[in-house]
Amino acid sequence: MGARGQSTGPKRFGLADICCAVGLAFNLMWCSLEGHASCFAAAAADIEPLMNPRGFWLLGFCLVALSYLLVPHWLKRWETTLRGIVPLCGTAGTIAFALAPLQQTIPPLALSLAGLGLSGFGYFWFASRCLMLLARARSVVSIGWTIVGAVLLKTFLLPLATDYLDTGAQVAFACAIPVLSTLLLWVAQLSLGVSTVFSLARPLRAERLSPAAQRNFILLLLLSAFLLATVRRLSFWGTWGEASTFSIAPLWGLPELAVMAVCLAAFVWGALARTEKLPVAFRFQAAIVVVVTGLFIAALGQPASNPLVSSAVAVVIHVDEGCAYLLFWAVIALSLDTLDIPPFRVLGTGGIVYAGSSFLWVALGSHIADMGGAIVTLAAYGGVMALMWYTYRETRLRSDEGTGSVSPEAATGTAELRTVEQDEGGNRITDSIAERCDILSARYHLTRRESEVLYLLAQGRTRTFIQEELVLSVSTVKTHISHIYTKLGVHDRQGIMDLVLESDSGTSESAL
Repeated sequence: MGARGQSTGPKRFGLADICCAVGLAFNLMWCSLEGHASCFAAAAADIEPLMNPRGFWLLGFCLVALSYLLVPHWLKRWETTLRGIVPLCGTAGTIAFALAPLQQTIPPLALSLAGLGLSGFGYFWFASRCLMLLARARSVVSIGWTIVGAVLLKTFLLPLATDYLDTGAQVAFACAIPVLSTLLLWVAQLSLGVSTVFSLARPLRAERLSPAAQRNFILLLLLSAFLLATVRRLSFWGTWGEASTFSIAPLWGLPELAVMAVCLAAFVWGALARTEKLPVAFRFQAAIVVVVTGLFIAALGQPASNPLVSSAVAVVIHVDEGCAYLLFWAVIALSLDTLDIPPFRVLGTGGIVYAGSSFLWVALGSHIADMGGAIVTLAAYGGVMALMWYTYRETRLRSDEGTGSVSPEAATGTAELRTVEQDEGGNRITDSIAERCDILSARYHLTRRESEVLYLLAQGRTRTFIQEELVLSVSTVKTHISHIYTKLGVHDRQGIMDLVLESDSGTSESAL
């Protein structure tokens, strides 16, 4: 696809989706094994007097999110190198965590903490890049189905790993997961014809949002991260160590797995797919209501002396956790192409809020043990209040501004870009805009970098966004834009859009 980058790849479910689903399932298993399998119990026991081990794992998670916010240029510049280093660090972290109590060369506690931090770092590094790749090649609903496959595969495989692998084999498998997941992500990239997640062209935005509407959408991002952290607090997956180490197999039989599959499929179909054509501001209202309702049911059902009630509550928690996980990543995926915020900063913001909220729950865990249900119910109530406030803000905004006015720079070409249609799979077709930009790049002899800037200008991206997306300085972006205007003989973005449409018209006429 010319100098701008590769096309968005196949529109239908394919090898990339399978690889991402399996990789995400392995990644989830990695976290669960470290936190709950008996082979890591001895290392966790040494840490628990300080804090629940998951708290130190979250610190590694948080470190990735902070780096996304503080040094995105550096991360993007060293993407290829980090792709090989981070998985090995994750493997080293798992080895360190497992072997810490079995040696005395290095203080066991220090080795365990370092291992947990590296594991948390590797976990979010892979999950975020996998999501970024999917967000550039697939619709939000398609991403939802991929995540459902990953959650169900993890739920099915985890008991098998703990039942049929001995302690040494479990550790070996956990150590291999970071490398296996990265290899699967690499295969997914190759199947899309790209070398890194940044090689894919960013998808065209489904809807332009005014600055006020974007602030409200950021609130939705923060709320989804907090809800996921809260649901995990209620789940036994939310704390690690000896107290939560168990035989995983009895927790899930085929009936429970079938119930989970049906519920998650219904969630994607009803709360994501059926709302896909709604304005961006209102797409996730139903999903949030479902997650908050699950929180209420689970909180009010604890503690339960009746084994049947306890089992039902466990199923509700598992299903609600899956829904919250889907909501969180679906909101981030849409944020990547809706908000005028560079992708690393979107991921960093979501990751920081989730890790920070989870860390707070873990830190308070020993102090609220007797009030767990009440605390979670209060958090659910807070989520409902935030949702109501968010809806009120959006309703008033649209009442005052109609469909939502945007800045002159962002508004250029809005009508043209809103004509993007959807194919049968719900994926936005961006190839036409990409092809028009390639035609202009060839016609006016733009350089490779100028072609990339042209494509982002045609999407209505701001100069700040272009600067961080392409890892360029402010002056360099201004220079490229000036050269593009000169070569194309235009004076502003409206002139660029006129040429893009003219190029499309010429292409259509030649095809006839």
